[in-house]
Amino acid sequence: MIKNLILVLFVSFELLYSVDTISIIATANVHGETDPCGWKKKPLGGLARKATIVEQYNSNNIYIVDAGNLFFKSESLEDGIPREVALINADIILNSFNEIGCTAFSPGSKDFAAGKDFILSSAKTASFPFISCNIFDSDSKLLFDPYVINNQNGIRVAFIGLTSIFQSDGIVVKNPISSLKEILDEVVPISDIRVLLFSSNDIDMKQLKAFNPELTMVIRSRNKQRSSDGGSEIPTYTLGDKGKILYKFDLEINDSSLEFVDIAWCDRTITESNTRLDKMKKGDMLVDLKQLFKGNPSALKRVLLYESRIEEANQRLENAINKILIDKIELGRDVNGDVSVLQIVDQGKLKIKEISPPQFDVPHDHDSDGSTDH
Repeated sequence: MIKNLILVLFVSFELLYSVDTISIIATANVHGETDPCGWKKKPLGGLARKATIVEQYNSNNIYIVDAGNLFFKSESLEDGIPREVALINADIILNSFNEIGCTAFSPGSKDFAAGKDFILSSAKTASFPFISCNIFDSDSKLLFDPYVINNQNGIRVAFIGLTSIFQSDGIVVKNPISSLKEILDEVVPISDIRVLLFSSNDIDMKQLKAFNPELTMVIRSRNKQRSSDGGSEIPTYTLGDKGKILYKFDLEINDSSLEFVDIAWCDRTITESNTRLDKMKKGDMLVDLKQLFKGNPSALKRVLLYESRIEEANQRLENAINKILIDKIELGRDVNGDVSVLQIVDQGKLKIKEISPPQFDVPHDHDSDGSTDH
């Protein structure tokens, strides 16, 4: 009787919550880098290595996105690098992304360093969509589609492009928060998952969190930090600099209308709070901290704060219907570069060598063994 009841409850739960998983591989702030970084001890990054990882995870339920500041290092080309060299380097990245595959790209301010005509030409050459809901031309028409929606196994995943206001000839960048509010009115009814690709300054991020939009998660460029988790509010992730690390997000979906819980945030909160409580015990792990600090209001307040954080994180873990899991993948020496993308990079570097002075002839060291290839 009891076994039958348990079976009925289990089957009922499975019918109520059927788990689907989608995965997102994301980059941001690539800043025109095509090869591994120059750190001899641990060179990371490179488009060819990224291609290898993407191929390993390739499936119908994986999405590949970039949140902006992909093509150039700064907001202008006036930093000593000849324009033609910078444009060839940008073409290397574009052609590599065409080869690797990309679900959506949301341009940031630095992607306009070569001007509007360049970015529009790149969008036409690309086999993937450029998206932005707040970048307009001088005639008040959106420069790109504001979003894309992909439907896999009945799960409608929307990627929305957005950027903080910046200045560039021939375009107008409107208020990002107001623009997002307008586009969400359109997107929310026709999507299940909403991912914002946002090239954002800190002020706009604060305004976004105050607005508390119906977003599943935010992938952010412009900030070069590496997130260990998405935080306690709208899960928001900054992915570092120069494409050294790929972030892979697995979204376990039971009911997309409910909150997504960042498992990494819960785990980190519990670990850090327990560590701080242990330090307050000063070696006596059995001591009752509330009794120990009952005469010290300031210390007692900290104890109650850490305990409440642990309780909140545990409750969110226990009650999580939808989950976000993070895997940070270092593009190190142990990742072999994809041959097709290596060829694209090599061909572009040869063009640069043909037209540029020696100081712009970037040596090939795809395998990062300290010696020049070929």
